[in-house]
Amino acid sequence: MVPEARPSARPVPGRRLPAALLTGRLAARTAPGGARTIHAQPRTGSPGEIPAHKRALLVTYRRDGTPVPTPVWAAEAGGRLYVRTERTAGKVKRLRKDPRMLVAPCTVRGRPLGAPFEARGRLLDPEEEPLAERALLARYGVGRALFERAADIMRVDMGYVEITPGPWGGAEGEG
Repeated sequence: MVPEARPSARPVPGRRLPAALLTGRLAARTAPGGARTIHAQPRTGSPGEIPAHKRALLVTYRRDGTPVPTPVWAAEAGGRLYVRTERTAGKVKRLRKDPRMLVAPCTVRGRPLGAPFEARGRLLDPEEEPLAERALLARYGVGRALFERAADIMRVDMGYVEITPGPWGGAEGEG
């Protein structure tokens, strides 16, 4: 039997947070200018900067190469970063097509607080999720626990993204 990262959660496959699509689109349109242009900045940041800030800005790429910034809570464990998100979120769909991403520390609205660094992301399998949950729980404590409990009660289908820092190398879209 696979140990569950959040045993109290009973997600319904495909279920999203209420108004998730609407709020996601609104956030993308009102993102600070720095978040929209971070992909053009020098990639001199390092994963060591993320623990010093509460949030991280993930920049994933659409099929046409358009960068999409998303501020998230991220926690480090074993040299990798972990993020909890809806399995049907846009960033997860984009990572399945192209695992490349940029990561930088940011504010709650997504204004970058440092230079980005290159990384690759992937959605974790259920047996890998307990490590990610422990890292996030240790990093964010009670505030995050309350937020996640609400998602568990609504039975939102949540998963974890593992972010591995390192240069992309190779051709775009290679995984």
